[in-house]
Amino acid sequence: MMRYRNYSYEEYERAMELLNKGFGITTISKKLGIPKSTLHYWRHNLNKPPTTRWIPKPSSELAYVLGVLLGDGYIVREHHNNYDIELLVKDYDFAEEFSKAMARVLDKNFKIPRRWRRRPDFWRVYYQSKAFHQWFKEQTLDTLKPYIEYNRDTVKYFLRGLYDSDGYNHRCRRISLVNNNLELLHYVQYLLKKYFGIRAMGPYLVARAGTIMERKGYKRKVNVYRIEISSRRDVQIFLSKIGFSIKRRQLGLPKKRQ
Repeated sequence: MMRYRNYSYEEYERAMELLNKGFGITTISKKLGIPKSTLHYWRHNLNKPPTTRWIPKPSSELAYVLGVLLGDGYIVREHHNNYDIELLVKDYDFAEEFSKAMARVLDKNFKIPRRWRRRPDFWRVYYQSKAFHQWFKEQTLDTLKPYIEYNRDTVKYFLRGLYDSDGYNHRCRRISLVNNNLELLHYVQYLLKKYFGIRAMGPYLVARAGTIMERKGYKRKVNVYRIEISSRRDVQIFLSKIGFSIKRRQLGLPKKRQ
């Protein structure tokens, strides 16, 4: 089965720039390695790559989505030409907040979170966008930083999305964040300190790769780490300036047992 190449927005933009300058299709094809048939379609505004249908723009909503996707959020390609950005969580207010942000980012109608058939205690929300899927898969933490640090507001919502995903509020006395990406945790510490004057201690090793996960019964593939905000002042600043979208977590209440 023939696989079609996915072109980035930058590749399309460069090709169109050369076409508009009067370069021939054969010349551009040799220069950029793009088939002449593809360039012919683009010249006539046909079969443009998905990335041209959605272009990322810095916003608090995009920053929140990025925070969620670097935590619990994940992208799934379920079948041919069907790309889902999906979230499965136990807190309805979290699913609802993510859905509101995702709808704004993609300029689509808001989707009400639904119970997941396989696990009724989970709420599921998903959106389809090949352009977003392709863009996000090509990103690294470094390339996402201009969207995260666009302004203080985008930093706030990025942190909120990440803490909604992987954060814990222990009775408003200590706030922790657990993740397997050390680079990400160090970056979070930097953002907290630079933009909010909050000091997060760590990272501390929580679990080593190869240990058995409780309840799930399989081995961890990577190390898991934790950073902590523990001073009363810093905890209060976090809750008032960043906060959680999940109400019980904002109040420091324990998770309800299912």
